[in-house]
Amino acid sequence: MSSYSVKALGQLINLAGVISPRLGGDAAMWLFCRTSRPDPATDKEKALFAAAQPQMAEARVEMLETARARVAAHVFPPIGPANGKRVLVAHGWGSRIDYLQALITGLRESGFEAVGLDLPGHGRSSGRTLNVLMAMAAINAAWDRYGDFHAMIGHSFGGYCAAMVAAGPGELVRRRTPKRLVTIGSPVAAKDVFAGFSDTLGFSARVRRGLDDAVARLTGRPIQAFSAETMLAAHPELPVLVLHAEDDKEVPAAAARRYASAGPHVRVEWLNGWGHRRIVSSPEAIERIKSFVAQTS
Repeated sequence: MSSYSVKALGQLINLAGVISPRLGGDAAMWLFCRTSRPDPATDKEKALFAAAQPQMAEARVEMLETARARVAAHVFPPIGPANGKRVLVAHGWGSRIDYLQALITGLRESGFEAVGLDLPGHGRSSGRTLNVLMAMAAINAAWDRYGDFHAMIGHSFGGYCAAMVAAGPGELVRRRTPKRLVTIGSPVAAKDVFAGFSDTLGFSARVRRGLDDAVARLTGRPIQAFSAETMLAAHPELPVLVLHAEDDKEVPAAAARRYASAGPHVRVEWLNGWGHRRIVSSPEAIERIKSFVAQTS
C-alpha cells in the first residue's frame, strides 16, 4: 500500500472517529488485525520461499485447532543425533515459518526437534486475522499437542507473544513456561505497537482512545496490561535472551532495553547491522541462540 493510500485510509477512519470514537476505534482495530495474503509477494520473498522448500518437505505438518483458527504446526526432526529436547519457533507479523529455515536448521543440527508455527492468518494456517489472543492460543495449542518445550524462540511479534505465554499472569493467559526464552527484534508492549500503528496512519486522538477501548473490549484488560517487561519481571527464574539490532527500523532498540529492565535474568545482546528482518537468519543470531538454548542451568 502506498504512503498516500495509508494516509487516506487513516483520514477515513478519523472521519468515523468524529461520528463516534468507538466506531473509529473498531475500524482501526479491524485494520490492525487484518493480515495480508499468505503467499510470497516480493521477489525476495519468492526466492526465500523457494529456497526453503527442501527443508520444509522434511517436516510433518499437523493442524492444531483453536477457537478462531486452524494453526499449521511444522514438526522438524533433529538432523544427526537427537538430544531429546523440543523447541517452539514462532515467526513475526507478515511472515511464515518457511522464512525461518536458517534458524530452524541450526537448531535441528544441534539435536533439537523444532516445532515451527504458522500463526493464524499466515502461512498454511487459516484466516486473514491475527491478534495477541489468537497468537497465544496457537502457542498454547502446540503445548497441548506436543507437551513441554525446552525453549520458545520468537521473532518480532512471535517473540512478544511467546514472552506473554511464558510469563503472563494466570488471569490473562494460560501460562506455559519453558526452560529458556528467546526474543529476536521483538516489541515489548502492546501500547507501543499501537502507538506506532496510529502514528503511521495519522490517527486522531479520538481514534487512538477508541482503539485503546477496543483492545479492552476484546481482551477484558486495559492495553497497559500487555507488557512483557512487567510480566518477565515477575519471573526471575526464567532465563531470557533478547537479540536486537540498534538499526532496527521496525521495532526500536528501546524495546530491548526495556526487556533488560525486567531483571538480571534477561540478557540483551546487540547484533547491529542486521536490521529487523535479516537478524533472524544471521549466523551470529543462530549461533547465540544455539548456545543459549543448549545451556541447562
